[in-house]
Amino acid sequence: MSGTVVEELLAALRKVPGLRPATPATVPSLAWVPWDWDDLAVTVGPEVVEIRLVATKLPLPPVLGHAEEVLGPVLPPGTRLRLVVTDLDRVALDAPVESEVDHPMGS
Repeated sequence: MSGTVVEELLAALRKVPGLRPATPATVPSLAWVPWDWDDLAVTVGPEVVEIRLVATKLPLPPVLGHAEEVLGPVLPPGTRLRLVVTDLDRVALDAPVESEVDHPMGS
């Protein structure tokens, strides 16, 4: 069952701009390996589902909030969701940050 849950969670996560599954840096780039390396970012436990993520967009609170909304319906009954941002992609730092605060710099 957890394999199906992981697939459903990853499919839902792919609909969230600004986040991607955190996979090990040493993942081989072999096309013949029949494995979805993104599965390694998800741990399904009896009480908690943990997803390790890389953020590609800032600010984090709205991105993570959107992820919770999208992933919530896919969670197994009776489990909580724990999102862990393990890394920040350089793209997130280069892009302009959307902010709700509207004031000129230096004020």
